[in-house]
Amino acid sequence: MMRLLPYQVVPVIVAWQLISVATPSLAETPESIAAGRLAVELVGLVAIPGTQADRSGLEGKLETGSPANALGGFSAIDYSSDSDEYYVLSDRGPADGAASFACRFHRLTFRPNAEASDKSKLAWEWNLKSTQLLRTSTEQPFTGSLATLQAWDGQGDCPSLDPEGLRLVNDSVLISDEYGPSIRFFDRSGRLQSEVAISSKFGLSERKSPAMKEGTFSNRGLEGVCQTPKGGTLVAVFQGPLVQDGRIVKKKCLGVQSRWLVIQRDLKTMIELNYVLDDESTGVSEVLAIDETRFLVLERDSESGVDARIKRIYLADIAEASDISNLQSITQGLPTGLKPIRKELLLDLMNASYGLNGEKTPEKPEGLAWGPSMPDGRRLLVVCFDNDFEEARQSILAAFAIQGL
Repeated sequence: MMRLLPYQVVPVIVAWQLISVATPSLAETPESIAAGRLAVELVGLVAIPGTQADRSGLEGKLETGSPANALGGFSAIDYSSDSDEYYVLSDRGPADGAASFACRFHRLTFRPNAEASDKSKLAWEWNLKSTQLLRTSTEQPFTGSLATLQAWDGQGDCPSLDPEGLRLVNDSVLISDEYGPSIRFFDRSGRLQSEVAISSKFGLSERKSPAMKEGTFSNRGLEGVCQTPKGGTLVAVFQGPLVQDGRIVKKKCLGVQSRWLVIQRDLKTMIELNYVLDDESTGVSEVLAIDETRFLVLERDSESGVDARIKRIYLADIAEASDISNLQSITQGLPTGLKPIRKELLLDLMNASYGLNGEKTPEKPEGLAWGPSMPDGRRLLVVCFDNDFEEARQSILAAFAIQGL
């Protein structure tokens, strides 16, 4: 059964009526580093109706019956201080790639509502500014069509894309893609500029010969990407284990050993690190740099409502993690003497204080971004939630103020 989150629309303001924030709330688990050191408060929230149109200018319906101009599928978010707006990435479209959805990102504002009363201080306002369609270097549209990917002969730019991660890098938009998997730079208009070369060993396993021996399992590819603040390192993360790092059970690749790619400034020097998932039900949805060695990691299961168990943001540190590039398989974990990425819980999104728990738990928190600093000096963290382009579900933007990070 689909569970709806209550909202009340007034032009571009969505008033959230579920949550009390009388005091800052902390992630409440024994392993949390937040207790006694980091305070996390929910300060803003909007729920965007699933019927909302974007600004692509597209008309008509897709093969699945969904509007071609539907606003949804939020898979990543990043903030531009130059324009004081957020870039939000849509994923491959409705019905898991069954439609020839034109891939795109959006520019929007998300900020406190100056006219809101104390009782509705969580009701931030949002305004969609533009939608940019993603295009190949020859101006062909990228689509989320899985059929097009499966028919691709491997020559030139594959016209299919499952965009999952987005970061603003200088004047470019950096996007990670699950289909390739790939890491690509686009200009701000959405045109492909260049691609980061990654080893063919990470290619889709189903397209290899023999298949299902190594490589990326379908829909478990590069999910998040970020750049460290000094601009020297790119980090891209796989949602779950590679085929050789897990096991295939009923058309799923199960396991807890995932890999990160750490790519140096020259975009050629690359190492691999081991990130251990909470359990086999979870995957990594996003990574966001804090500094050169510390990152926020969004890890979640694929359940909603009362069935959901894990929607968490971890603080991960790669300073002492070992390079595992030469390990063909890490199914059983790392050999003695090698270290995985260290992680500690920062924020449990299902904390009852936020109102995103119980029957109200959304399935897919997908993106993380640092926003502008709060007036009191706290860091602003914005989380976007994916509605899978379902008209009865909402896309959510949530803003958290963090003290002590």
